[in-house]
Amino acid sequence: MREATNLSWTDTPFGGARRPFTDRTPLLAAFSLQATGHSPASAAAVYLPLPRTRSLRVTDTTVRFGFHALAAEQPTEIAAVTASLDALLVQARRQAAILAGHRLGDQLAALTAASAGQPTRGITAVRAAWQNQPSERGLARLHDTDTDTGPGPAVLADLCTSHDLVLPADVPPAGADGCWTATQILRQLVVYALAIALIAARNADRYQWNALHLDAVVEAAAWDQLTDLPPRLP
Repeated sequence: MREATNLSWTDTPFGGARRPFTDRTPLLAAFSLQATGHSPASAAAVYLPLPRTRSLRVTDTTVRFGFHALAAEQPTEIAAVTASLDALLVQARRQAAILAGHRLGDQLAALTAASAGQPTRGITAVRAAWQNQPSERGLARLHDTDTDTGPGPAVLADLCTSHDLVLPADVPPAGADGCWTATQILRQLVVYALAIALIAARNADRYQWNALHLDAVVEAAAWDQLTDLPPRLP
């Protein structure tokens, strides 16, 4: 299994040892998954610190975020990816201020189908909540970017354009099928999860920007984690 992260303690992103955040900073957790087609089962979580009292204006060089991405390189590793994601979702639902995704319920259903009946407490709970979008006291507020444009499905790339987020020109559309290496998938999903996190943060009036180039933002945070890749997907 291939793994990439910039968190000091990957099992406790909400704990006091997390980086690059200060203690007790509210976090927005965003998830992006791939569990269909010829690509390996994979997942990425992005953690965006939320200002408490004002909207934060950011640029390509000032966005700070944590990430944790995993990809199966063999079919036998799907269970490990699923178990790790399940634990991350349990923590995010209990401790994040906002839990965001783009059609996350559908993505979780696909991953569950690929995991052959594996126990998935966190995945099951988030998937059920995603369908109803209830407000539950003490749990993260759910934000589905698929509903940001009103009725009908929204394409993530179109949402990025409308929110002044520039995707790398050679990153395929979310959900596109293709023969990608595990490392390429990791970078792709981190870009998607970061886009989802920023869209949700702007819609919550926590972040503002004029234009952000996601390849530059991710490269600054992940250059030492994805060392076998050029700055963009080939």
